[in-house]
Amino acid sequence: MKNIYLFAAMLCTLIVKAQTPSTTTNRDAPVQSDVYAWKNLPIEKKATSERRQILDGSGPVLSNLEIHATTIDPGTAPHAPHHHEEEELFIIKEGSVTITINGKSQVLGAGSVAVAMPGEEHGMLNTGKTKATYYVIKYKSRDSVQHQRATNAGGSFMINWDTVTFRPHDKGGLRKFTERPTAMLKRFEMHVTTLNAGIKSHDPHTHKAEEIVLLIDGHGEMQIGDKFKKVEAGDLVFLGSNVLHAIRNDNDKTCTYFAFQFE
Repeated sequence: MKNIYLFAAMLCTLIVKAQTPSTTTNRDAPVQSDVYAWKNLPIEKKATSERRQILDGSGPVLSNLEIHATTIDPGTAPHAPHHHEEEELFIIKEGSVTITINGKSQVLGAGSVAVAMPGEEHGMLNTGKTKATYYVIKYKSRDSVQHQRATNAGGSFMINWDTVTFRPHDKGGLRKFTERPTAMLKRFEMHVTTLNAGIKSHDPHTHKAEEIVLLIDGHGEMQIGDKFKKVEAGDLVFLGSNVLHAIRNDNDKTCTYFAFQFE
């Protein structure tokens, strides 16, 4: 009887794990194409900050892709300025921060982005009056690092949300942030789409590039393969190479999201 209870407990554990969206933490495991919901992210609390781990794995383009979100109190920094061998993308979720890369500083608010090339010193400081939250997307290519390619394309960069032109169209509108090669990527393309109520961005499709979708306002429905999943502001979606996908605004107001493709 004891063995039966033990087996039942183990079975229940396996069922719960199968039904709960996971945050990938094994660097050698392929990142799962899925919705990583903000409300389900575990929170690691520290004295002046919080960390939410989103995923940590690999793929055909990247030997490692690690994503987390950090929240820092006013007047604080998550750590001292540093550098590392990975390339790093920051997307500001809320609040205001000052980012410094190789001695150049810029104040960035919600929706702004910054990218630090491998080996370049960078740091973050909350210079606002409220808590600041930002996503950190750190990645390393399977191919050799191309520092000169990055230099030729302009190197590290910061883009303030307020400087990106909104171009309206029949489905909503588009903000083109950048499209360029980097040290780690042959193509780094990032834009922000705003969808009108009830609108689908496009028919379900696939492409070679892997993609990250980050919803920053509203909510919608994401198709991944043959599955349909709800997405809300703060949720991150990872889409592997050649995975069928589409997004639809199922709201009665607009929804807005970042799309970041890389190969």
